[in-house]
Amino acid sequence: MQETFTDLYLAFFAAHLVVAPGYLLIGLVAAWIFWRMRRIGGNFWHWLVPMRIYLHHSHLIDLQLFLITRGLAALGILGAVTVTTLMATSIASLMPAPVLQPGALSPILLAFVLWLPSDFANYWVHRLHHSWSVIWPFHAVHHSAEVLTPLTTYRQHPIGNLLAACAQSVIVGVIQGVLVGALSPEAQIAEIAGINACIVMANAALAALHHSHVWLSYGPVLEYLVISPAQHQIHHSKDPNHYNRNFGTSLAVWDWLFGTLYVIRGPESLEFGLDEEKEKSLMTQRLWFVLWDPVNRVLRRSG
Repeated sequence: MQETFTDLYLAFFAAHLVVAPGYLLIGLVAAWIFWRMRRIGGNFWHWLVPMRIYLHHSHLIDLQLFLITRGLAALGILGAVTVTTLMATSIASLMPAPVLQPGALSPILLAFVLWLPSDFANYWVHRLHHSWSVIWPFHAVHHSAEVLTPLTTYRQHPIGNLLAACAQSVIVGVIQGVLVGALSPEAQIAEIAGINACIVMANAALAALHHSHVWLSYGPVLEYLVISPAQHQIHHSKDPNHYNRNFGTSLAVWDWLFGTLYVIRGPESLEFGLDEEKEKSLMTQRLWFVLWDPVNRVLRRSG
């Protein structure tokens, strides 16, 4: 029985999830520092957890989708880290002679070398979800959120979530396999799995406030390098000036290089959600429509 409860806890609050207690604590501390520095005033908790957001119909859909997607994870249907690791080790074994001597890269340097292309791949997978109309209906579920909370991270259609996990794990696994085979073929599967776990956890820690109402910008210099919470909130904005901006997961460098970066110049008033006629069903904030509409749109397109 204890093992069952442990498995359930890990499915919903494991260290690679944004809602893990440690990351929520990091976000809490960052928000408190921001609140004090900006002298916002009033009650901190009322500001941090406003009921108008957390009782909003949109957030209730976030909660339901979180339960569904993490329930699927508990059943073992979503295992991107494992697939990535197996893919990487398989590809690495097929590579020719390495270009470096064994042990030339320390585990820390190897982790950094693997993290960069992982973040690069995540940028392009995310951008593909916006540019490819076949899979956009599934990703549109995420962008139909009218308010942002940490749970909005998991406002994902189950099918879209599975497709994204597969695409990311295969692409990242292939890239990592090529790098490991060329640079550090002696790396063991356990070491690669550990590095991948660290990569996922680092992304989760950085994203603790990305989906929130806390307007936290890193400034016009640092935001060319790292995606801030405010930059990701811009990504969710309904303003046409913000469309197709800030696709990066952790690094803003890819957006900068490929012309999709939006750097914060000052506070902006944002509205979230989708305005197009074809997205009306999603904006009802009713679970059945949110689950069925993307499937229906894809079926009609292929029919």
